[in-house]
This record gives sequence, C-alpha cells and structure tokens, in this order.
Amino acid sequence: MPLVISSDIIREKNKIEGGGIFIILLKIIIPGLEEPITITSDTNETVWNEETYVPFPFLLEEIHDTIKGDVPQVQLKISNVTRAIEAYIQQYDEYCKENGYSPIVVYIYVVHSEHLEETDPIVEYIFELRQPQTNAMWVTFTLSATNLFMKRFPIYRMLKNRCRYKTFKGPLCGYSGSETTCDRTLARCRELGNLSRFGGFPGLGRKPLYV
Repeated sequence: MPLVISSDIIREKNKIEGGGIFIILLKIIIPGLEEPITITSDTNETVWNEETYVPFPFLLEEIHDTIKGDVPQVQLKISNVTRAIEAYIQQYDEYCKENGYSPIVVYIYVVHSEHLEETDPIVEYIFELRQPQTNAMWVTFTLSATNLFMKRFPIYRMLKNRCRYKTFKGPLCGYSGSETTCDRTLARCRELGNLSRFGGFPGLGRKPLYV
C-alpha cells in the first residue's frame, strides 16, 4: 500500500530551509503497566493526538521495507542511565510470571513539528519488542513485526474439563465468593457454584478435534 503524505508535509520536506523538524515518537505498551511509555526524539515535549511525549534518549536503527516476505527486524536502544526502563522490564517479567506471556508492543510515529494538528502520522510502524538486554548505558530491544505463522489459531484451545480463564475472580471468571483458589477444572467450578461462567467446553465429545 503506498504511503500517503499530505501536501503540507510534502512542501515542508521540499523546502531548502524549513521552519520545523521531523520528530520520531515512540509509544511503548508494556503489559502490567497502567499507562504506555511515550517518548520523543525532540528536545522538548511533543503533544500529538492529545498525548504528551517526553524527551528521552533513544537510538533506532533505520527501518527497511522488504519484498522477500521475511519479518523485518531492527534494534531499538533506550537510555538506561536512570534505570527507569530497566525497572519497567523487571515489572514486566513479574507480570509474565503471574499472567503468562504477552508481548511488549511499540508504535513508531514520524510527525512534523509544524503540523502536529494532523491526527495521522507521516509514517507509522508497529513492532513487538523482543530479547531485552540491559547494561549501564542502554536497554536494547530487537524489534520484530508480528509473524502470523507463529501465532496460535484459534487463540484458545477448546478443552472439555479445563477452564481457559487464567485469572481467578477476574472479569471473565466472574466468581465473587470467599474462596481464594481454583484449579480451573469443571469439578471445581461446580463446587464454587460458578458453572454458568465456566471457561471450558463441557459439550465437547471425547475424541479430540484438530483444525
């Protein structure tokens, strides 16, 4: 799909001496954190689409489009001098231990400082952050686009006697009684009187079905 750039941006790009600059914005969504991390390559705060992006040092490799059908990968380095990002990674590790793996997702936007009223970015990429490595200077991520061939489909396994909901007393489970544990079996759900919210499929036959 061709990239659509507004006429205003084209004029700015073609100027020999423009009055503004192109800015890279990162919006990093880390499971377990209440708010996304929003940082800008500019030295001043950038307010775009009603979100504030704060200045924070990072280095992003050049992103190349590919026609070979492979999944592009680039490196992103975010300053770790203050240890702030490393602390978020530690929180993320604890979240995954308790809730199972969920990817860190980063949205990369390119905008122009003179046209921040435009709600569509000049360029947009969406990556999953993988293989975080930390040292005293940087937290380094490998950015990879989602490989659909590595995704489970359907998302959930359909089991006869096993609940697929991971969080006991969560919004999907819906149990609000005094019990504090559940082994996610059909028998336990019956004991708790919560059968109507059971996350398994008791009506399945005995033989497995493969798709």
